[in-house]
Amino acid sequence: MIKYSLFPLFLLAGTMLFAQKETVTEAEIKIQETFLDGNREKLLGNWDKAAEKFKEVLTKDNRNDAAAYELARAYEALKDMDKAVASAKNATSLNPGNKWYKIYLAELYLKTNKDKDAATVYESLVKSEPGNEEYYFKWAYFLVRSGQPESAIKVYDDLEKMMGVNEEVIRHKHTLYVGMGNYKKASKELEKLIGAFPEKPAYHHLLATFYEQIGEKAKAKETYEKILSINPEDARAKIALSEKEKGRDDIGFLNSLKSVFENPDVNIDIKISEILPFVNSLADTGDRQLGNTLLGLTSILERVHPNNAKATSVLGDVLYYTGQQSKALEKYKKTLELDDTVWLVWEQILYIHAENKSWPELVAISEKALDIFPNQAVAQYFNGLGYNNTDEYRDAVNSLQQALLMSGRNARLRYDVLNELGKAYFHLKQYAKSSEAFEEALQLNPNEPGVLKNYSYYLAAHPSGENNLAKARELAERLNSLAPNVAANENALAFVFYKMKDYKTAKSWLDKALQHGGENNPAVLELYGDVIFQLGNTTEAVQYWQKALEMGGKSAFLEKKVREGKLFE
Repeated sequence: MIKYSLFPLFLLAGTMLFAQKETVTEAEIKIQETFLDGNREKLLGNWDKAAEKFKEVLTKDNRNDAAAYELARAYEALKDMDKAVASAKNATSLNPGNKWYKIYLAELYLKTNKDKDAATVYESLVKSEPGNEEYYFKWAYFLVRSGQPESAIKVYDDLEKMMGVNEEVIRHKHTLYVGMGNYKKASKELEKLIGAFPEKPAYHHLLATFYEQIGEKAKAKETYEKILSINPEDARAKIALSEKEKGRDDIGFLNSLKSVFENPDVNIDIKISEILPFVNSLADTGDRQLGNTLLGLTSILERVHPNNAKATSVLGDVLYYTGQQSKALEKYKKTLELDDTVWLVWEQILYIHAENKSWPELVAISEKALDIFPNQAVAQYFNGLGYNNTDEYRDAVNSLQQALLMSGRNARLRYDVLNELGKAYFHLKQYAKSSEAFEEALQLNPNEPGVLKNYSYYLAAHPSGENNLAKARELAERLNSLAPNVAANENALAFVFYKMKDYKTAKSWLDKALQHGGENNPAVLELYGDVIFQLGNTTEAVQYWQKALEMGGKSAFLEKKVREGKLFE
């Protein structure tokens, strides 16, 4: 649709107001001067003064249409819309042949929700200029807004008689028929468009898509087949027919797409849109056969579109969901080399580094992410998480506080941030703030294992831990009730009993932890050695400390315990 703006040249009107007269009276000169004064005030933005000047002109010359128009503009600027409409109507009645007055009046009707009146204005404009296509579009537009779709269709029919079959007109009529629930006439409009332009596949696709939307599957299939008869290489039609033929056989359908994916001329967005639901399904199910099939397709996608970030990114997603994190990370990094403006790719990289406990790398990549996305709360959180796990607790607190401020209503993110803040404040010996953070996290979710485990541990580890052991025990017991048979959780409760000097009970919980995977957990192994030592078995204690060291244990005194065969706390 052609757009236009209002270009009345009324600044010239003041100088031309009396141009047709050979002689001008002094009174007429005064009116002209007042009109020019009004325009001067308007240009200065003094709309109230401008309005007074234009009213003064009309008082002395009530047939002055230019002053009536300018007065309407002044009233609009002063937000007195009723007076603006009244003055614009006055200008139109004084000079009914001036189309700009009418167009401006219609704009005021639009702003005051008087759509029926605006439609009437454009009806009159069509009558005065029957060859102006824009007037028809505007007339129909206001008829639709005023709840008269049938009348709008008649206007479009008249426009079509004048212009011939036109895509924009057909689309408007089609949309109106759909809104009225008349699907038969809606499809007829698209068929008319195809009849006028049979060589354009886009119009056939419009019809096929419409048939699918209204459940006319057979007609949709017939239309897709016609598209392929015109262009046997049409990817969208091939995909649509493959989907129909394969039915619920997801793997068969995906395999049928290989020839389409091999074609570099097929738009990559079409390809990705077809496999995206299956990528989401892979994320939910982890189905190995589906994953392998998608790996084949996305590998083709990257090969055929080697410089497209979308191709590399979706391959990274499939690699990630098939458990190939290191390869996924490579693809995500390549994606950023092609296009570093997609936040979701950065987020995936951050998650992978966090899952792999690659803390220095997490700090570095989160810093880069924050350079591009400084207002991303998740990036701030990961930055704080990385600093927390590299013992840079002050930096961690700074980032985590920023993340908390930006987290808004994201309860999950706030919970994670508060959990990390609790740990950071503890290491900074700001114990009251540490407890406040953990307590706030528990208010968000009192039964979340992460905070229960950490809070119980830090309460028990507090320098005056004996004052907190009862609460630490309650939290750790709730943790194991909610998430039983988890080595880390059982270790947390064992640590509380160790601090309570109940070494036998601590050992019984550590025995459970060892049965549930704790034999590979250096924290479990080291604590077991501590408990065994307290029970008088130094030799076995050293053996467990040695195992903890071999499994990557890095606590402050672990090497010294192994070397000297005694506890250091």
